[in-house]
Amino acid sequence: MMVAAVAMGAMMAVMMASHGGMMGRWWRGSSSADQAPVVSTANEVTVDIRDFAFFPADLTIDAGARVTWVNHDSAPHTATGTSDAWDTGRLDRNDRAAVVFDRVGSFPYFCIYHPNMKGVVTVR
Repeated sequence: MMVAAVAMGAMMAVMMASHGGMMGRWWRGSSSADQAPVVSTANEVTVDIRDFAFFPADLTIDAGARVTWVNHDSAPHTATGTSDAWDTGRLDRNDRAAVVFDRVGSFPYFCIYHPNMKGVVTVR
């Protein structure tokens, strides 16, 4: 019994060391403070979902731009507007979904499955 507990502890230590980025962010939650805001004039912009965070988490775009979220994590995620006006739906690994932002304003969003994951799209 003691050997199994020691083996399990050693296995967890190896997992934490080898997956420190994901595990650390999972426990801390994602933060846009870790990233610089991105301003884009492109008609199409991609937000990557990885390590339980949106990259970029703070995005400014022009009205009419299309934002595509791509999930690179093994866990499912969503990008869901806090106003319930838009939602990508469930994104499994390598899934993508897009939203076109036609109105000027600030559109905060989060992941339904991991509410500590937050981002904002600002449309100018």
